[in-house]
Amino acid sequence: MKILETSDWKYRIAFDNITYKNVKRYSLMLNTYEREIMDEQINFFRKHFSICQVMDHFKKLKTKTDRETFIKAVLKRQDGIYYLPLQLKSYMLKKIRTEFKDYSQFFELLLNKALNQSKTNIVRILYKNVLKDYFAPSFRLVCKYRKQQEIPVIQKMLKPEAYLNTARSLIHDLQFDYKLSQVFGRSSIRKSVPISIVDDYGYGEWISKNVSYNNNRFFIYSNHNKLTDVALKHMVYFNVYPGYGYFYNTVASDVTKNTCFDNGASLIINGWAMYAMCRNGGTAYSQNFLIEGSNIAWMLFNKNLEKAYESVYVYLLGKYPKSKAMDYMLDYTQKPGHYLSYVMGEVAIEVAMSKGFASTPIEFLENLSQVNVGDYICLYNPKKQRKIGRNVITSKVVEKFYK
Repeated sequence: MKILETSDWKYRIAFDNITYKNVKRYSLMLNTYEREIMDEQINFFRKHFSICQVMDHFKKLKTKTDRETFIKAVLKRQDGIYYLPLQLKSYMLKKIRTEFKDYSQFFELLLNKALNQSKTNIVRILYKNVLKDYFAPSFRLVCKYRKQQEIPVIQKMLKPEAYLNTARSLIHDLQFDYKLSQVFGRSSIRKSVPISIVDDYGYGEWISKNVSYNNNRFFIYSNHNKLTDVALKHMVYFNVYPGYGYFYNTVASDVTKNTCFDNGASLIINGWAMYAMCRNGGTAYSQNFLIEGSNIAWMLFNKNLEKAYESVYVYLLGKYPKSKAMDYMLDYTQKPGHYLSYVMGEVAIEVAMSKGFASTPIEFLENLSQVNVGDYICLYNPKKQRKIGRNVITSKVVEKFYK
């Protein structure tokens, strides 16, 4: 298996030339249909960047000469900076004046450019170009889910010292969950898997040994020690089984296969994690998660970014503390498309299955293990698999569709 290991390449290639060359080299191993979709993403993320991406890269530069060269390069490309909503202006100004005091003039110039950037929603255009004829039915599902009513969920706050043992107990129980194994296949992930607790907001993280030089590791995000029993249970669903961990173990475990695996394919990978969590038994928590995600995605797809971000910010403040709302806003504006990959990936997987790519989640992963894995979800249906098989002799297609 040929693996593109860099999971965040979309947010690195704007300034990291080594990553850019690796991604371009990887794309040459794909068939023409897949390469067209990947080139769409490469060209987009190479051209467009956020002010936080500039800051992150700037911090890595060690000499004054390197910093000055970088500043000149960014200023030549400043038209490619993402639009920044007014709600984040004071946050960015504070960050500039505390972390980049000696270069505040440069960063304040970028900030002003971002605040006055075009409000056209270029990420919406990107998603339409990547999902192609899957975009419309996927967006219809988003519209459908956002209209559903959230259900009250009774949750119990966990003590921080209980996070580790509770997570291990849940992972152990999932190994012997007959009902889930009938839907997704049996989990082989043991409760002894390395686990780390991270004091941050989020849904957790899974690092897979199959696509990195590390061991498997599950990162629990404590949400600043406000993690509940229900939230942790679904974090395990999301990251361990039947989410990320199970996905990597099923799709990317056989290194002898002559297929390609893009570890930065956020649509299919993040989409699967959300699909797996939301389809594991129809819990109220997972239903609410999908409803909230669909509401936010619907707003983020507004053609006018100013209106999109204003609507999302008001929505978040109605549900979360301001600090958490700000964290989410930073993700939406500084890593455009990242949050959307969970929601749009989930609904696009539903669309692919409705088009006949698979009738069950088990079959979906089995078919996925036979093809190049990337954000090519629009190619995952029998008709297109047969077309690719006929037109590209060396292509990897699902065997039963090509017979």
